[in-house]
Amino acid sequence: MDIRKATSADLPQIKALYSLLFEQLANYEPDYLQPALQDEAFLQQVVAAADNFVAFIYTIDGEAKGFAIAKLEESPPYNCFVPLKCMYLMDIVVDQNMRGKGIGKALIDRIKQWAKEQEADYLELSVLAKNTLAEALYLREGFETFSKSMRMKIK
Repeated sequence: MDIRKATSADLPQIKALYSLLFEQLANYEPDYLQPALQDEAFLQQVVAAADNFVAFIYTIDGEAKGFAIAKLEESPPYNCFVPLKCMYLMDIVVDQNMRGKGIGKALIDRIKQWAKEQEADYLELSVLAKNTLAEALYLREGFETFSKSMRMKIK
C-alpha cells in the first residue's frame, strides 16, 4: 500500500476510476448527471499541482485503488466572510471492489495532513444527498453539515 502524489503516469488509472465515479453519480441523479470521461486538460493541471491543486493516489502493488483531488482556496471577497484558507476536497474515488477497507479514510487523512501543511483553516467538500455511503464516511471522519443546496426541477 502506498499513498503518494499523483503524476501524469497515473492519469490512465485516474481516468478509469473517474469513469466509475461519473457512472455512479449518474445513477444517483440521472436527471442532472451523466456518465462521462474526465477532461484531460483538467487532470494535467491537477497532477502538475497548478492553481493550488493536489492529487494523491492510493496504490497496491502499483495499481490505483483510489485517489483524492483537493484545491486550496481563499474565502470569497465579501465583508461577511472571515478571511480563511479552505482545502476543498473536490473528488475522492475508491475502486468499488476495495470499498470498506479503509482506503477512503486513508485518502482523507492524507488530504487533512496536506491541508495542515498548507496552513488551511478548514476542509470542505460537497456530497450528493443520495450518496449515503460517502456521507457516512465523511461524518465518521469529522465533517459536519455546513450548508445545503436545494433544487427543484421545472416541468
